[in-house]
Amino acid sequence: MVKRDSTFGGYKVFTVALAVCLIGSALAHLGLARKVWKARAMIHDKLSSTPAVRLSPTSEDFSIQAIGTSSPQRTITLTNSGTAPLHISNFTITGSDKDDFGLNQNCPSTLATGENCALNPIFVPTTPGPRKSSIVITDNAKGSPQSMVLTGVGTTLSPSETSLSFGIQSVGAGSSVKAITVTNKGSSALHLARIAILGADAGDFSMTSTCGRTLGAGAQCTARVNFKPIAKGMRAASLRFNDEGGGKLQEIGLTGTGTGQGQFMALSPDRTHLINTFTNRPVFITGEAAWSLIAQLSDADVETYLADRAARGFNAIIVNLIEHQYADHAPADFYGDEPFSGATFSTPNEAYFVHADHVISRAAAHGISVFLFPAYLGYGSGQCNIHNEGWGTDMERASEAVMRAWGVYLGNRYKSFPNIIYVIGCDADPRTCSPALLGKLNAVATGIKSVDSIPLMTADNGGQQSSLDVWSGYSWLDISDMYGASNVAKLNSEYTRSDFLPFFQGEDTYEGENSVTSVSLRKRQYWSALSGAYLGSFFGNNPIWCFNETNPASAVPCPSSPMWQSQLGSTGTVGQSWFGKLFRSREHWLLAPDINHTVVTAGYGSGATVTTTARTRDGQTIIAYVPNGSAATLKVNMSRISSASSTAKCWWFNPSNGSTKLIGSFPNSGTHDFTPPDSNDWVLVIDDARANLAAPGSADL
Repeated sequence: MVKRDSTFGGYKVFTVALAVCLIGSALAHLGLARKVWKARAMIHDKLSSTPAVRLSPTSEDFSIQAIGTSSPQRTITLTNSGTAPLHISNFTITGSDKDDFGLNQNCPSTLATGENCALNPIFVPTTPGPRKSSIVITDNAKGSPQSMVLTGVGTTLSPSETSLSFGIQSVGAGSSVKAITVTNKGSSALHLARIAILGADAGDFSMTSTCGRTLGAGAQCTARVNFKPIAKGMRAASLRFNDEGGGKLQEIGLTGTGTGQGQFMALSPDRTHLINTFTNRPVFITGEAAWSLIAQLSDADVETYLADRAARGFNAIIVNLIEHQYADHAPADFYGDEPFSGATFSTPNEAYFVHADHVISRAAAHGISVFLFPAYLGYGSGQCNIHNEGWGTDMERASEAVMRAWGVYLGNRYKSFPNIIYVIGCDADPRTCSPALLGKLNAVATGIKSVDSIPLMTADNGGQQSSLDVWSGYSWLDISDMYGASNVAKLNSEYTRSDFLPFFQGEDTYEGENSVTSVSLRKRQYWSALSGAYLGSFFGNNPIWCFNETNPASAVPCPSSPMWQSQLGSTGTVGQSWFGKLFRSREHWLLAPDINHTVVTAGYGSGATVTTTARTRDGQTIIAYVPNGSAATLKVNMSRISSASSTAKCWWFNPSNGSTKLIGSFPNSGTHDFTPPDSNDWVLVIDDARANLAAPGSADL
């Protein structure tokens, strides 16, 4: 009922009331409309949410496979790339050759959005010639059924090996023969059109064969291959069979390494720096601690590790030849073989050392030198082997004659290897052992040198000691190893000592231990190289050094997580890789530390933020590492750059990622102030502009 209002008049009140009613009705309808819109949206979302199938790869070729034999299974990833669950009802293999293929798969009946599963097809040809089939997937995705093509070639010619590796062999000397047995798995005779060794280095390999032009059904013949390198370095060719068995052409890869007195790392003729005698180019050590490589890893894992390190520019690794604690079943290797069948050092077990040979040979194949520890002493803080980590106690019990014989054995075994640098001792001052082990370690060193004087030799002692601190004057000591690089004054003193030997930084703080930061790792790398250790540097990561070994007797337990494979691309690894690239891009072999601050004359700081600087002796390059970034401003004496154009070209190099910033060109006279771009650590690189050098770290000299 509408009540009159005497002030405004009845008709006005009625109008207002009517408007209120209409508005209420409109709002009610609007609420209903919103519900309708929401329902429509839900239906639209429901209709637009659909599963989708993505296969990677989209096809699979198995190449050549002997009939009646199974290929290794391949992996195809099936992913639900849609927006709704994927319901899979069936997998089938179709096509005229479907019986030549098989399929294993771990896919559930329903795959949620973004989930994936694996399809694992195999190829088992039943007849020779090209074979083709398809995997068909029935599901609720658009375009079902989906399919992917499988192909392969069946052949009746089945070789017993897919590759032959001859390891390391002296140039001009023949290897032992390796044989390949070839079987005709067909039901009729097979015509062999040609058997030959072809490829770039075919002349390094030779073959004799019992295979004629025809190979009867079920018959076998043998090809025997010999490797006699005609040059140093990696050699490769292939043994090729042309047949009428369906495969047409089959190849067996042949590889080997030729060596003589050549070495990946040797002293230059003036004995001031390292060179690769195969290439006659200077070498900068870009290394890593891989202590347990021989004892802990399988051959497959060794290959994974070495291939990754070579791809990142690493050219050296620290490895224990025999491991006392840090392997799952130390001193046994992955395959259960122990280094000695009886008394330590005097009863070498051939099976163990065949595996060790393989690991070192594979390192050579990847261009990596092995800093090999023949008898790791054992850690001791002012003592010797206090945790029984090493072989110090066994050495105390052995005679010098036994230790010399051990050295002779190693020298003879590895005399043809181009990639070994022997490291005597390690982790303790041998004078702290009881009795002192100077004589016995010297016996190992002289035993090796008595039969093989070619490989370089150094020694590792206790923390903050160099090789010369214990072994100065010993004739077998070729280069010096500085243990730890946190003391710039010690590094400088090594460079200026009267009995100087060129030296490198060996072990130091490890990534993954003691809350070490990426900056502190880089400080030690650059401090060492710019304070006198111009031969290069080693880096360490935990768990890579011990490869997640689980031996309960280990004095320092190796972590079970993270897995070592996940650390191959760690921040420290990346930093070490760029460290090597930077120094290889400049005359690293001529670097001399700026001990008296004649290059960087002010702003270099002190302590944990000290800037270290080195200059090449010909005045072509200055390199300065600034750990505290823009907190420092360096005053540089530009006249220390020698330039026919009187011009110096200046760069900032980021040691964490290798990026560079061109600062500009300046006269090589007077002084100039340089402040890093930000608070991160930076490397200042100043070059003679006339040298026309590429950006720091971008290309090896």
